[in-house]
Amino acid sequence: MKLLPLTLAVAILAGSTGIASDVELTETLSLPECHSIGWVRAKLRPQEKGTWNGVLDEAKWGTPSPQQAVSRNWDWKITEEQWRKAVEENGEGKREDVRFDLWIPGESGVAKGIVVMSGHGSGETLFVHPDLRALARELDLALFKFVGNPMQRGFWPKSLLYERLEAFGERSGRPELEHAPLFLYGHSNGTGFSAVFPATEGDRVWAWVSMRPGITFQVYQPGAARVPGLVIFGEEDHFLARPSVAENLAVVSLMRKQHDALWNFAVEPKTGHGPGAKTWPLVFSFLRHSFKARVSADTDPREGPVQLNELSVADGFLGENWDSEKGGYQRLLVAPFAEFEGERATASWLINAAYADDWRSFQARGEVPAESE
Repeated sequence: MKLLPLTLAVAILAGSTGIASDVELTETLSLPECHSIGWVRAKLRPQEKGTWNGVLDEAKWGTPSPQQAVSRNWDWKITEEQWRKAVEENGEGKREDVRFDLWIPGESGVAKGIVVMSGHGSGETLFVHPDLRALARELDLALFKFVGNPMQRGFWPKSLLYERLEAFGERSGRPELEHAPLFLYGHSNGTGFSAVFPATEGDRVWAWVSMRPGITFQVYQPGAARVPGLVIFGEEDHFLARPSVAENLAVVSLMRKQHDALWNFAVEPKTGHGPGAKTWPLVFSFLRHSFKARVSADTDPREGPVQLNELSVADGFLGENWDSEKGGYQRLLVAPFAEFEGERATASWLINAAYADDWRSFQARGEVPAESE
């Protein structure tokens, strides 16, 4: 594996202020395309028989035909052994550069968690977003980003991420990166990372976000049902209409109904495929509240793997799902689980009262209250 020049800014005292400088580290690796989710899907997914007939069976809670079950389900049972065998049989493919970036607030004695984002689409913007960095300082979080075709849309094996985090921990003098819990972000086909990864790595992931998924069926991951998830759609996103709005919006509800998933979705009216300034506050609210719910205050990843708090569906709130026929901003019913009068099985699951208020405000006005905590 080709290792290219690396730059590092270590935490040092900044003059006489006594405040440590932020840690910044960049690394570029040349990786083969066999790591990419597209390569894996082409070489290892079950072969479809026939052509999908276009019937919205899953959206109607029916039983899909055999070919639909494959084309509409990204719940692949692929082991590292199977992946390595496929690489031996097919070759590793061409190599491309993948850039990795780490940022840790200097005043953070121990990073208690890592926000890991694919740089695909809006991930580059998120990595340097001042509000995210302020939140990272408050919660003692590290930020980690990767971009490059072998990884940015999802990758195999999953250990590839762990190897890089451990290496960055060694180079930055922050050993906690090897075991710190993760929050995942993926935009568009970056959902192939953020939604697929926790299906097998849920013990390490405290929550995840899919922003305007390019292929909504990447979200269908039963193995990730116990990991809180947020999917945000843009009402005017052309990807939302393929193959249909109804079928795409049904995926989270299907996971709620069939697997009791700790997931919610939101639709941002009058927006397309990219998030805007008003989108990020909902992401940050979800990050904040999921972190506080799942990661104990006394967590110290330097001591080894972190045991995340398990969440009970009954302890959360439920939110009425956005109605595509009405469209636009909607005042949706929100209530504690036991008091919710709508369809509990398919309603969005909201982690606590504070996040439920933010989610409801976002759907009603497209904004999250400025003083939200």
